[in-house]
Amino acid sequence: MSLDRRTMKKLCLLLTTGLVLAAVHSWSATKAGWWSAVSDKSLYIYFIDVEGGAATLIVTPAGESVLIDCGWKRPDDRDAKRIHHVATEVAKLSQIDHSVTTHWHRDHFGGIARLSEMMPIKRYYHHGIPERLAEDPHHFPNLIAAYKKVSKGLSTPLRPGDNLPLAANQVRGLPPIRIRCVASDGNVPADKGTSMDNPLCKEDRPKPEDRSDNGRSVALLLSYGSFRFFDGGDLSWNFEKNLVCPTNKVGPVDVYQVNQHGVASSNNPTLVRSLDPRVAIINNGPKKGGDASVYALLRGLPRIEAVYALHRNLLTTAKDNPPSDFIANMDESCRGEFIKVSVDPTGKHYIVGIGAKGPVRDYTTR
Repeated sequence: MSLDRRTMKKLCLLLTTGLVLAAVHSWSATKAGWWSAVSDKSLYIYFIDVEGGAATLIVTPAGESVLIDCGWKRPDDRDAKRIHHVATEVAKLSQIDHSVTTHWHRDHFGGIARLSEMMPIKRYYHHGIPERLAEDPHHFPNLIAAYKKVSKGLSTPLRPGDNLPLAANQVRGLPPIRIRCVASDGNVPADKGTSMDNPLCKEDRPKPEDRSDNGRSVALLLSYGSFRFFDGGDLSWNFEKNLVCPTNKVGPVDVYQVNQHGVASSNNPTLVRSLDPRVAIINNGPKKGGDASVYALLRGLPRIEAVYALHRNLLTTAKDNPPSDFIANMDESCRGEFIKVSVDPTGKHYIVGIGAKGPVRDYTTR
């Protein structure tokens, strides 16, 4: 039996639509068990507790993985073990495809050597490797030597405008996924002549120049359909402003990983209000980050629906912390629970939940 071109087009359209609907149905029907392996073509983002460091694991609908930072180096390998557990036992990964180090502070890349011994890491990215780090002359030489050894000298500097080379950035019938570098080594994309000036820049108040490696952090913008996620590492105040002034080079986002663990030397209101997130997630420790002034800024945003934190800030009061249902770990003697975002196959809805059994909440993309 032969089919004309019009009939073939209709059949292809029906097949593609059916694939998407099946994926959406699978995502909806298994919402209660959404902590299992990637089997429903969702996009997953895990915020792993490394006690005031950073480790964010992205798993694409195609099963490709991106690890942004990897916590501290410790004698007990706590952070490497926690990342390995989430990657292998929760996300069911056998390797890390892309490892991005936002900057060279030991709470962000100290665990890389030990993690690489636990599971293969295929590609490495950063903002450039300095010869020395003035703020950490004691730890940096050994840590960077270990990084060079495990990356075999084949790591890649990211520049503003670069996209991570995802091998499978699109699954048939689902939205394309892109992870774009929007800041690196103190630089941001050039302003486009056609862009409108950001009115929020008129209220910006600069702080003294930050000469540490924080300001050189790699910042990444993930887009999947209409869903957008921003991870700026430890970008500091004046560098944050450069991202959105004189024009907003990022735009509004759905989920904001709060810069530098939620400390007040970052999280310039000009940036945060320009991102205008619906959900904010603070990767803090029990006595590091999650500052009261930053929490107040986030809660005061016009479109914010929820602020989550990896830890309760033990140095502030209850009113300066999110409600307990939005905190993954309530004290220092914790299990290292993670926070997880799951974006449905259309990129139009997402769920945020805590740990393997915590409550989950639904959100709609902008």
